[in-house]
Parts: sequence; structure tokens; C-alpha cells
Amino acid sequence: MASHSLYRLVRLAQRILPPLIASVVVVFELALLPYRHVDSLLWLRLGFYGLVGPLVTYAVLEWIAQETLEKVRAERALEEANRRLLAAGRVFREALESENLEEAVSRIARALGETLGYPVALEAEGVHAGEECGGMRVELPGLKGYLEACPPEPERVFLEVLAHEVAGALQSVVARSRDRLTLFEVDQALKAEANLDRLLEGLLERIQAWAEAEGGGVLLMDEEGFLVPRVVRHLALPSHPFLPDGVWKGSLEGPVFVDEETVALPLKARETVGVLVLKGKGLSRRIPFLSFLASQVALAVRNAQAYLRAEELAINEERTRIAREIHDGIAQSLAFMALKLDLAERLLAKDQEAALKALAEVKETLRAQIREVRRSIFALRPIDLERYGFLESVRRYAQAFAEQAGFRVQLSLPEGVGLSQASELVLFRVLQEALTNAAKHGKPSRVEVELLPLGERGARLVVRDNGRGFQNAEAQGLGGFGLTQMRERVEARGGRFQVRSEPGKGTEVVAEVPY
Repeated sequence: MASHSLYRLVRLAQRILPPLIASVVVVFELALLPYRHVDSLLWLRLGFYGLVGPLVTYAVLEWIAQETLEKVRAERALEEANRRLLAAGRVFREALESENLEEAVSRIARALGETLGYPVALEAEGVHAGEECGGMRVELPGLKGYLEACPPEPERVFLEVLAHEVAGALQSVVARSRDRLTLFEVDQALKAEANLDRLLEGLLERIQAWAEAEGGGVLLMDEEGFLVPRVVRHLALPSHPFLPDGVWKGSLEGPVFVDEETVALPLKARETVGVLVLKGKGLSRRIPFLSFLASQVALAVRNAQAYLRAEELAINEERTRIAREIHDGIAQSLAFMALKLDLAERLLAKDQEAALKALAEVKETLRAQIREVRRSIFALRPIDLERYGFLESVRRYAQAFAEQAGFRVQLSLPEGVGLSQASELVLFRVLQEALTNAAKHGKPSRVEVELLPLGERGARLVVRDNGRGFQNAEAQGLGGFGLTQMRERVEARGGRFQVRSEPGKGTEVVAEVPY
């Protein structure tokens, strides 16, 4: 430091210059003594220049030394203040860059030790880092832990201020981790539950826990614009549908306080689908994140409602398919058998051989229709994908269907695929339709079912049979939703669908869906 070097130089001059000046004056006067008259003026000059001059020089240098010392102290104080400010700044920077409490405690302790220049130890919520030195220790306010340091000149006030800064930074890390955990739990709840009421109960429970709310509720809009309470916990809300008015009407547009401790937030995903209500203390400072969670709930509600509408459409389509199959298959076969029985009855007295032949045709047709009815009943049986898992459900269904249809099935399945529930359902429906088409139209002796994971792209299902095959696959409305509906299901998930078939060479159905 330049000021410190100047101070040492001034002190050195203070020790050397006064004696040097006195010596020079004495030597000079004595050298001129042979040429001067010795009188009282000589001793006066010697006394003045040899004594007063050095004293004045010493005093001036002392003043310069003191001023320099003050400057050195000021620079040291400024340097210490800068170091402390830098330490506080690094505390928040390290906290912002940390993913969790353990990493934050480690990085903050290391940063404080490097910046302050003396050992620092830190402990928070059971997580410890830094170098224990047995020095001054202060508690972290709001957290279970302490800050320990061994500065050259202990100053408790500064360490207490620093402890407050560290505690604030670590609390922000804890809150951020809590937010991330809540988001993760909400995301898992969205994926794991298809029932809307159970889904809303789980989401409300997680949001209440995060906000530390005493009660909460979810109200959804119906088609007539009424707010319908779906889930209410420890909260005084109407138990019947009601038209939004006053505060409730405002809650459809943005967060509003119903009373001092109850906040209502819109469930908005492009359009408002309902209201999230929470009661508790300190909710005003949590509104930004609560609004984000409310938007996640709104997306879940929209997806669930869309899923229900899709199920209704699927049920209607399935009913149409069953009606068409009964009309085109069983009804016509029954009419055929009725005609044959009438013919056999008329021929019984005239031509027993022709009558027996007609009865044999009726018996064969009846057996074929019984097999067809059994196959249709099996295809309509629900498969619980959640209970068995996707791969095990594919295995069970393919083997059971092959046993019912009378052909061999060869399975090639991976150990696991990371598909969403929606993508798994699409592939399973394709498998059902492909096997049904093969049994009904292809009459194969062997069917291969192959499922391949495609890295980060998704998964591919291949159903290949050695049956009759056909021409112009796109024009054939075969089984279930038909090939066109199968293609639409797959492409709606962003996947690809392809059918390859030739007469006498079997059929291959390929469906790819993304993760």
C-alpha cells in the first residue's frame, strides 16, 4: 500500500533529519570559526539553528506522519468495508447459483473464507461446511444453525449483520427448493391421476401445504356459467352452484381478496375454467407463485375435461361400431340362418339330404357367429393399464386374444418404455384394432407383436401377421375405428402410422408415438 510506505518513510526521515540538521549547523559554524569573531551571536546562532531547526523539522514530519497514518487507517477501513460488501454480495450470488441447501451452505462458507481472509464455518438445518476454528459464533436468525469466524480483530456487530445476510440468502434457497418440490409434486399429480375430483383433491392438498393455508377450495364453471364447488376443505363456501357476482365475478379475471385472509384466484388457461380459493395468513406475498400454480390447475382441468369428452366420443364411436358389426355380421347371419331353417323345414318331407345340408350350413354359420361374439366380448373387456402397467397389459392382452382367436402370437417387448399415459393408451388401442382386424379379416396362423423404444424420439409398435392380406389398405374400414381412425389417433399424438399389405402375404401395422 502506497500510503503505508509513505508513513514508514516519514518516520525514517523523522529519526534522521533533525540530528542531521543539527550536525550540519554545528559543523558549518565551527568551520567558519577561524574567520569570525567569537561572541554571543555565535552561540545564539548555534542554539537557534542547531536546536530550533531540528525541532521544527521534527514537528513538521510528525504532523505529516500523523496525516499519513490517518490516511493509512482510512484506506484500511475502506478496504475492510469493501471486503465486507464483497463478502455479502458473494453470499447472495452463491445462493442464487445453488440448486439446494447443501450446495448453498458449502459455496457460501468457501466464498466467505476466500473474501474475508480468515477461517469461516457455517451450519444451517443440519448441513455443515467450512473450517472450524473455535472463534466467535453467532446464530442464524430464522434457521437452525450458526456462523463461526476467527477474524484478527473480533467484531461481533459485523458478524451479526453478516449472519442476517447469510440467513436471508439460505432462506431464499430453502423457499426456492420448496417451490421446485411443489411444482414437481403438482406435475407428478397431473400425470398420475385421471379422475378429476381426486386430481383436484391432490392438487389442493399440495398447494395448501406450500402456502401454509388453513383451508382451500376449487370451484369450476359449468356450461351455464355457474360456479360449482368441486373440492372444499376447511373453508366456508356455498355447497351449491351459484352465479358469480361481486367479488366472485372479479375473481374470474384476477386475484381478489374475499376477506382479509381469503384470496380467490382465477383458474385460467386461455379461458377461465374456475376459481382457486385459499385462506391463511401472509397469502398476499405468495400471490405470484399461487397464480402460476392456479394456471397449472386450470390446465389439468382442461385436459381432464377434454379427456372426458374424448371418452364420450370414443364410447359413441364404439357403439356405432358395435351396431354396424351387428347389422353387417350377426344380424345378416341370423337372417341367413332363418332362411336356411325355413328351407330345411320345407325340404324335410321332400328331400332329406338337401334339408340336412341346409341344417349343416346353419350349424357352421352358428358356430362362426358364436366365435365372433366371443371375440367381440373379449375385445370389449376393459384392460386396467394402471394396475398391470403398459408392457404387462400388452403381454396379457395379446396372449389372451390369440388364444380366443385361434392363432399363435410371438411377442418382442423391451424392459421398459418412457411413454406418457396418453401415448401408452394410443398404442394399446392400435394393438387392439390390429389384432381384431387380423382375426376378423386376415385369418392368420401366426401374429408377431414387436415394441421398440426409439431413444429420445418415442416408441414403435409393429403388429405383423401371415394372413390373407388385402389391396388398397387406406380404403378399407377394417374393424374398430378402422385404419383411418387408427391413423388419426396416432397422428393426433404427433406420431406416424403406416399399413403395408399384399394379398396372400399378410399385413403389417406400424405405429410410432413420441415420448
